[in-house]
Amino acid sequence: MIPDLDRILDPTYLAGVTEAPAEHVRTMRLECADLENGVSYVRRLAQGRLDLLAEESRRRAEGGGGDLSGLVAGLAEMLSDGVRGPASGRVDQQLDPPDHVVGPLSEVLDTAVGPSVVSRVDEIDDAALSEAITALRDFEDRLSRVRQALHSAIDSLNNELAARIVGGDAATDPARPVAAGMRPVAPWLDLS
Repeated sequence: MIPDLDRILDPTYLAGVTEAPAEHVRTMRLECADLENGVSYVRRLAQGRLDLLAEESRRRAEGGGGDLSGLVAGLAEMLSDGVRGPASGRVDQQLDPPDHVVGPLSEVLDTAVGPSVVSRVDEIDDAALSEAITALRDFEDRLSRVRQALHSAIDSLNNELAARIVGGDAATDPARPVAAGMRPVAPWLDLS
């Protein structure tokens, strides 16, 4: 799968975290958050494609479909269904997803169901549409499981830092900035 992601999702990733220096725990948390941000972004792209194809499938089932301009006209409303408000219960992440995560994951998404399928959804037959929907659901499901695991790791690291603060460890003071250059960069991701 993805070397950095495999390393973080390995059960041994958090081993020894209680003995690790606070700076190392913060670095681990940043690394996890960076990966989660990129995975979340590409997952949203997949969900958008899935929403579009599912809407075309629904229209066909109701005797319509095959009207790309009509599908595009309803795109904003369709994509806004189920959107949550700003209070997610998690600390906001950086807004720009990391290219070193988004690029490779987007390539995997495009291999599953690329923009050419989406842009000609009105021209593909029902079997190809069904296959594309299944491929997108599978891809989105895999990314959802990865996100959940990353959230679990982030929560564990946050809990460790919080326990240190409660315990009076001055080195974990949240106001203390992370040293420059400490943010690790995941070089690439591949979900194949």
